Amino acid sequence: MVHLVRSYIVVLLIIAACAILPMNFCKSIHAEEEAAPTFQDVASSIYGQAVGRDDSGENYVFGLTAKYTGPEDRMPGEGKFKNIFYFLPVTARWYDPAHYYESTQEVEGVFKTEECVLCHTVQTPRIVVDWKMSRHSKAGKTDAMEKEIIVGCDKCHGPDHQKLRLPDHGVCGECHPKERDEHTTGGLGSHAHAWHIEVNEFAWQIGKPAEEVHGCAACHGIISNRCDGCHTRHQFSPAESRKPETCGVCHMGVDHYEYEMYYNSYHGKILMMEGDTWDWSKKMKPQNYRVPTCAYCHMGEDGNHNAQAVSTAYGHMGMFQVDRGAPRYKAKRDAWIKRCQGCHSPRFARDQLEGMDEAIHISFTKWREAVNIIVGLYLEGLLDPMPTDLAPDWTGGHTFSLLPGGQPRFYNVSDIERMAVEMIVYQVTAVYKASAHFSIDDATYNRGAFPQDRKLVEIKSEASKLRRIARLEKEVGIEHQAYDFWKHGEYTDLLTGYKRKEGDVLSKDECRHGDHPCLDEPEH
Repeated sequence: MVHLVRSYIVVLLIIAACAILPMNFCKSIHAEEEAAPTFQDVASSIYGQAVGRDDSGENYVFGLTAKYTGPEDRMPGEGKFKNIFYFLPVTARWYDPAHYYESTQEVEGVFKTEECVLCHTVQTPRIVVDWKMSRHSKAGKTDAMEKEIIVGCDKCHGPDHQKLRLPDHGVCGECHPKERDEHTTGGLGSHAHAWHIEVNEFAWQIGKPAEEVHGCAACHGIISNRCDGCHTRHQFSPAESRKPETCGVCHMGVDHYEYEMYYNSYHGKILMMEGDTWDWSKKMKPQNYRVPTCAYCHMGEDGNHNAQAVSTAYGHMGMFQVDRGAPRYKAKRDAWIKRCQGCHSPRFARDQLEGMDEAIHISFTKWREAVNIIVGLYLEGLLDPMPTDLAPDWTGGHTFSLLPGGQPRFYNVSDIERMAVEMIVYQVTAVYKASAHFSIDDATYNRGAFPQDRKLVEIKSEASKLRRIARLEKEVGIEHQAYDFWKHGEYTDLLTGYKRKEGDVLSKDECRHGDHPCLDEPEH
């Protein structure tokens, strides 16, 4: 422990040295001063550890003497931004298999299912066990089939071992066309477009290095392009997909707490107490389950694979304000009330949903108050730094993240902009999602209204400091220039805005999301 404390002190000394010595001591900012030591050089002289590549296998003390190397293998993205944004192979190959997966098997031959099972009982025994537990291993048929068959390995992966395919929803749709069509007809914000729009055309995706946002892309890819995000291989169990844990793989975390919020509601508490005694093979009817689950509310008794068909008005994850109880949405509201009637009176359900509406509206008043303060600072040139003092965003220029043409993001912005974006992405959406899932504490104390209160205070405090400092600088004749570290740094220089070249953005004809509008570049 003493050694660690000493090490931390040394780290602080390095940082302090870089702060008090000339600005270019730890990073050269002029071509003629390229010999100036880097941060790694300074750390090396203190720790006595040579500077080296971060992929060498060396155990670098706090990582301070390592140099970033980046992945050797990347795959171009899709759509009009594919020359800007790339994927790691683990992202593209496995989560969008129809466009990226290629078989590299060396075993030759065309095999039947029984031959596959014989070999894979030794090679990959667990998947054989799972398949034998599935409906696929027993003769059966769907409405799209002419006769009963066993859906074996060759049906999903193909019989030729050197031309194997990784199934996507198109393969599953050969036997399950209804479910495939429901899935693919979802609109903006649906599972269908989680990959083609929300990964390939979203600012905080395409503006960052591919290796950093694999987690986002993996969730979006598997639910958009494949079926085993909900029906995991190789059992493909409908019972499994009816449980909230399946949805919770993706629907959790600071910007979409649905899983946690459900379990913090009375519905979730009852499920935790007795759900292990329920027969999950039954359809989602109130007679079969004491409380609703994700599938019950969002897919209905018939298991509609377009969750939007039984959803409410789409508001970009709750970041757009919409009164879901307005007359134009009467049919949707009535449908929700009817769904609640499995257990509750219509008046109780209506009151709960109207309470959600009001909680959402008041949350947006705080958001607007915050943005009003920040836009005022922007117009007066008091943000530190101003957008032009930042590294270029994905457009290759500089946009203000909170006005039309800008893209809300948490990185490469001033601190007060970051706080505002976190307010709407984390707290405003939490008020909506918690209220919609009847999580009383999450709507107020835990994640919604009261954390939003704290964020508004922080924004006002930062705005006050910026204005007071600007007045003092004016009084003493100081003309502040943003520090170079806002524009450059070992990580900051990796942002895609620096790599953007003329012609990198292709025409809208390259987009792969139907009639939905493309992300357009702002005018600088």
